[in-house]
Formats: sequence, C-alpha cells, structure tokens
Amino acid sequence: MDVQDCKYYEARAKDVNLEDITSSEQNAAILARLRDNDLTFTAISIEDGPQVESDFVVREGDSMGWLGYFVGRSKQVETLSIYSFPDSLNIDAFLRGLGHNRSIQSLHINIDLGENFQSLVPLLENDSNLSRLTFDNFIGLQCAHNIALMLGQQSTLKYLNFEETNLMDEMLVEIVAALSSQPQLEELDLGYNNIGRDGCVALGNVLQGLKNPNLTNLHLENNAIDDEGLHALVSGLKNCHNLTSFHLHGNQLITEAGLRSLSALFQSDSCRLEHLDLDELNIDDDGVSILAAGLVSLSTLKRLHISDNSIGDEGLQALLVGGLASLNLEELHLSRNSFSPSGLRSLRNWVQSATRLNALSVCNNNINDEGLHCLVEGITNCCSLKTLGLSYNRLITSAGLRSLAPFFQSDNCCMKELSLWGYILVTMER
Repeated sequence: MDVQDCKYYEARAKDVNLEDITSSEQNAAILARLRDNDLTFTAISIEDGPQVESDFVVREGDSMGWLGYFVGRSKQVETLSIYSFPDSLNIDAFLRGLGHNRSIQSLHINIDLGENFQSLVPLLENDSNLSRLTFDNFIGLQCAHNIALMLGQQSTLKYLNFEETNLMDEMLVEIVAALSSQPQLEELDLGYNNIGRDGCVALGNVLQGLKNPNLTNLHLENNAIDDEGLHALVSGLKNCHNLTSFHLHGNQLITEAGLRSLSALFQSDSCRLEHLDLDELNIDDDGVSILAAGLVSLSTLKRLHISDNSIGDEGLQALLVGGLASLNLEELHLSRNSFSPSGLRSLRNWVQSATRLNALSVCNNNINDEGLHCLVEGITNCCSLKTLGLSYNRLITSAGLRSLAPFFQSDNCCMKELSLWGYILVTMER
C-alpha cells in the first residue's frame, strides 16, 4: 500500500478506516485532525519514542503512505519535525506525499534521510511558505552530499540551521557549494561545529560570488576558525551588504592577525553590522586596540558582545575612546574581563555620553566599591539605561552597593532589570 501514487489515496481518503492504517488510537486521532483540516493542529512531530499530544509515534502497523498523504494535503500544518523513523518502514512513501504540502513554514530534520533527501526537492520547490529548514546532530560526509543535492534547487528558504551537527570542513564544502542557489537566505546558522580554515574559504568564496545576497544573520560561534579562515571569510562578507548580525564567539584560534581582517571589514563601505558577538576570543589589550581602529567606522553598530576575554584597563580605554566614542551603542557586554577603578573611570566617561545605551553588563570583573562608585557616576544621568549586570563582582560590599541608591532615586532612572547574583553581603555589628 505504501508505494501507491496520490490518486490511490485520493480515491480512498473519505472511506478509509484510520484505525486500520495506524498503530495506536493517538496516531489515528492525528490523521483525523489532518484529514479534517483542524484549524488548531499546526504542528506535528514524527518520533519512534515516548508520545506526547502532537507526536505521531511510528511503529509497525503505521502506513507511511497515508501519513504522507494527509500531511501533504493539510492546509493548517505550519511546523513539521522528523526526529526518528524505524528502519523497517518506508520513509520514501511518506516523503513523496509530503512533497504535495503547501502550508509548512518550518521543517526540522533530526535523522539522516540518505538518498531520500531528494524526495524533499518537490517540497522545497513548490511550498512557497517554507522558510525555515533545520538539521540536527547527524551530519556525515555522504549525508552532507545528499543535503547539498537537495539544496541545489531553488527555494524560498530564509533560515537554514546546521547548529551542532558535527559539521567539519569537508562536509561544509559540499553544502556551501549549493548555497549559490539560495541567494534569498537571510539567516545561516553554522554554530557549534568543527568548521576550520577550508570550510571558511569555501563559504567565503560562495558569499563573494553571490549577486545581491540577502544574508542578514551569520552564526559561526564555537568552531575551529583561525586567522587565515577568517581572512577568507571576510572577503565574502564584504559582499553581504545586508549583513546586520555576526556571531563569532568561542573561536579561540583567532589571533591579532585575524582581528585585523575583522577591523578591515568594519571599515569597508559595505559593512552594516548592528550586532557583533566577539565573546570568548582571547582578545587582550593589543587585540581590542586593533578592533577599535575598525569599530570607529562602524556607525551602524548597536550591540557589542566582547565578554570572556582578557581585556584590561588599557584595552577598555582604547575600545571606548578610540572605537565606540562616536557610536550610538544600545548594548555593551563586557563581563568576565578584568578592570580596575582606572578602567571603570574610562567607562564612566563613555557612559555619560552614551545617550542610547539601554543595557550594560560588567559581571565578574573584579570590580570593587571604588570601581562601582565610578560606574554609578556615569550611569546616574543615563536616562536610557534599563538593564545593568553587576553579578559576581565579589569585591563589592554592602557599602559599595549603597552608592547605587542615588541612581535609583533619581528622576533619570528607568531601570527594569538589575543583576546582582553571587554576592555574599555581611552586616557588621557595631
């Protein structure tokens, strides 16, 4: 039965006994909701594990052809997740039916479909609502090759996610070659993989060759990117005129040479970055000075994450005076560095002129009472500040925290969130 064409199912859909083609009452109920176009049934997950309300748990006795037919004709399903499939059942019969769907907006695939990835091509080509495609935790070289063949077709995808899929360079080379067919992509998530130099070279070349790419968000956090890889990537990013968000944190092989490539990107006429994540890159005072030379030209920047680095007082001053002085920054995240009161005075002076700053994080920076007092002098007249992170600055005492009181009591204060985790406050008896 699972190898029948669409006409077979159309002719029998009204009369088929759903209990005869499913392994459980819940699976039959799910097919009934699909058949009846239940307006509230907008998401379905396919599993072979424990069952919850929206899960179709596949077992012996379930007809994959009928499941594919009912999902394919549904006008209400917007989200489909395929987590697992028993090897004994014919997934191709399901995918062929799925190819008729025109309502799915988000597709999440958690298994290696092998050559059956090709059966998804009709869905990509014909479902103009499909904008989000996520792969999860299974990529191998042959799998990457099959995905690349599928992505080689034109589609309406806007979001493509390969986060934590064990992607390595040779796999990414396969996949990015197909991205030349997807210039409409707006977000590409390649974070938490094993992408290194060769993968960055391949991605940079593809981005450089695209005509008017729509890419706005690129995630490459926690990979194995080095200086040469970043340099090659920057060549492609200069062609991405719509890129507003770039996540690079956790790539600890990047040194000052790589930071110079980034600085050159910031100074290019095409750079329109608004959100930059450079957490956990081992950036020291010399490195942040290199970045500052480029950031001064990046007038579009609104959010900067540069926590978990090795920035001291000199680096902080270079960043604030040389890089951010003329920018209208809205968020600045500086946690887990190491600033003395001298560095906090630089931050105080910058905050006093940061008229749009609404979030500031300086958690875990060894700030003491004197440093906090300097910071408070800066934020007292900062009418826009809504979020302040001060957690785990264990040198601050209750006496230091009292310096916050005038700020909270002032008419300028519009704070909504104050983070003070990790303090041990002791009241001394007189």
